[in-house]
Amino acid sequence: MKNRVLGYLFTLVVYILSIPIVSAHGGAESSPLLTNIQIFLISVSISLVVFFVFRSNNPKKLSAFKPGIFSLALLSGLVHILLGITDRILLLGGVGVLVILVSPLLVKMNDTRERIAHYSLGILSLVMFIAYFVSNHDIHSLLEDYLGLTAKISEIGVMVGLVQHRRSTSTQDD
Repeated sequence: MKNRVLGYLFTLVVYILSIPIVSAHGGAESSPLLTNIQIFLISVSISLVVFFVFRSNNPKKLSAFKPGIFSLALLSGLVHILLGITDRILLLGGVGVLVILVSPLLVKMNDTRERIAHYSLGILSLVMFIAYFVSNHDIHSLLEDYLGLTAKISEIGVMVGLVQHRRSTSTQDD
């Protein structure tokens, strides 16, 4: 229990210390309504709250996704939605992630629907990951885009988590 609390506190400290270096698209503010720091703080805080709520409750009742996968996907979706206030493509990706995350909460899920939701989230995360690097050609702006890189790291976490979940369920089925 003590190690878990220390791990959470360490993660929180890392996020707080990384606030001054957060920027989207090479240092320019990407949204006229929210600064990059606000986008980062809103996304991380909502994702962390949802993670702790899902961990404390029975996660199988709440969603078809594990709490870590759900929280990382939520982080990526929120960043894309908040950045997408002025860019429809980012907004579309963020809304797509949220729709996939919320659909198991609204629809009775069986094994086939759950598998479809997992594949859909994995494919959408992969497409968003690839599209980011296709649309950002300048290596200098890419290295300074900490907000975008945070979203890409969370998308990698989603894809890795989904692959691990699939492997663990396939070994349980055998």
